[in-house]
Amino acid sequence: MKSNYSALGRLVTFRTTEDFEIIGILFQKNSHKYKDISLHDNKRIVIHIHGSFGNFYQNKFIWYMSEMYCNDGIDFLSINTSAHDGLSEGYYGKNLKYVGGAITDYNESQKDIEAAISFVQELHYEDIILQGHSLGCDKIIDYTIRSKNNLDVILLSPADSYAVQENWMYPQTVCEQIKRLRTSQRPPKPYVWGDADFDWLNPKEYGAHGKNNDWVYNIPVTRETLLSILTGSAFKYLNMKYPQEFFANVNAIAFIGKNDALLFVTPKELSDFLSKKFKSFSSITDIDSDHDIIGAEEEMIRRIIKWIKARDSFQSEQIN
Repeated sequence: MKSNYSALGRLVTFRTTEDFEIIGILFQKNSHKYKDISLHDNKRIVIHIHGSFGNFYQNKFIWYMSEMYCNDGIDFLSINTSAHDGLSEGYYGKNLKYVGGAITDYNESQKDIEAAISFVQELHYEDIILQGHSLGCDKIIDYTIRSKNNLDVILLSPADSYAVQENWMYPQTVCEQIKRLRTSQRPPKPYVWGDADFDWLNPKEYGAHGKNNDWVYNIPVTRETLLSILTGSAFKYLNMKYPQEFFANVNAIAFIGKNDALLFVTPKELSDFLSKKFKSFSSITDIDSDHDIIGAEEEMIRRIIKWIKARDSFQSEQIN
């Protein structure tokens, strides 16, 4: 990238209904002018939800967004969910409980998203947009379908997680894996403060194969967490083999890179699949980039900003 720093931002913290402390970074245009974050020039804000094992700063497109979004009238909040960084210390009130993508129930992220929305609502933003990357796409789709909040969504590198896992476990099916993992579950035990005795699985249970033998992603995970993923929305709403009926009454845009190693269909096929699921749908499918959008950040963001500013006029189209 051209620089190794983001725009000026503020670390922020707020809590879920379970009193879990979420930490993130808030970027506001001209934030240097105000000590109070409830005072801001922009009325729009994008809330970013990272993918599996991600966090609020790791993907470099976040760094670009911190400046490009704000300069175009869109403030930006990127947060850690309870599923960040694989394994990490988390705090519920004053109590330590280990959290992270490897050990946290997949569905906990719904509470994280709700808390982030409540946080920006208290700051009096008028237009709130949800943005997800990778597994974060599944989480915001799930939230959008379940919630009464009709918030528009940005999907960055959405992937059919069912197809990814099916390819990883072949010849065993996902259904066979779920049955086997449930059969061998150990009985639950009372939680102890700071308990780190987890039911870790063999690393071959969860992962991703890319488009060549050099691209192999082993994902360490516990039994309960993997079962929550395999049986949750991650394996439901973007499942093209066993499609689920759903409709979200919101505007949506998806960025689908031409070289995404986690795609098992063409970008156009995934775009066509998604186009029937939202009130209006736009897509970016012509950029030659990978799953993490490396090297294509600025072009992607430019087109997303164009979509944000003109959402109500879009039906279903390619954003150039």
